[in-house]
Amino acid sequence: MARLKKGIFNGFYGVIGGVEGYELNGQYILRSRRRKSTRPPTEKQLACRLKMKLVNDMLKCFPDFVKLGFAIAAQNQTFTAYNAAVAYQLTHAITGSYPAYEINYSQVLVAQSSAPAIQVTASVSVIARSLQFTWPPHLTYPHSTDHAMLLAYSPYYRQAVVNLCGAKRKQGTETLPIPESWNLQHPIQTYLAFRSEQTGACTNSIYLGSIEQ
Repeated sequence: MARLKKGIFNGFYGVIGGVEGYELNGQYILRSRRRKSTRPPTEKQLACRLKMKLVNDMLKCFPDFVKLGFAIAAQNQTFTAYNAAVAYQLTHAITGSYPAYEINYSQVLVAQSSAPAIQVTASVSVIARSLQFTWPPHLTYPHSTDHAMLLAYSPYYRQAVVNLCGAKRKQGTETLPIPESWNLQHPIQTYLAFRSEQTGACTNSIYLGSIEQ
């Protein structure tokens, strides 16, 4: 069953025969109705599914970060910010051969910008049960008021801690608590991005390395 929500010329919602309709980012989408295949999957299909699983298992641990980080990439498109993030990782962050695929965390982007990359020399260190992120303070407006976005992801625990609106860029440092349940002998992947206070646009994320003790 389908519903005409805004008239015949504005698309429909639901299913009619082999066609389904829905709205995404203000645009009306029509596609063939998906049906479960009865054929055995090919090796290529199995490889694609494994890559998707690896990426989704990671990104679903920090969906709010991805939503902000890839908002610009998905703007005025027929895909979501999450879809954009998945597509990027599938293309750039998977290494190895089927069935031994792995994620290359140094190639992962958790935020993507359409603007030219801004070179920032940043670092992260462990202080007690916190990660201290540091970067050169940017004192010139408007970037001085950008907010740091911090991410620490544990592949072992499949958990992440984030700060979506951390210290301003002019401050040069921010901390992120480490969950008490995390054993620091297991690597923690760390990322930093900056988000404009005026426009909400993010820079490309920076990989700060794997932390373990």
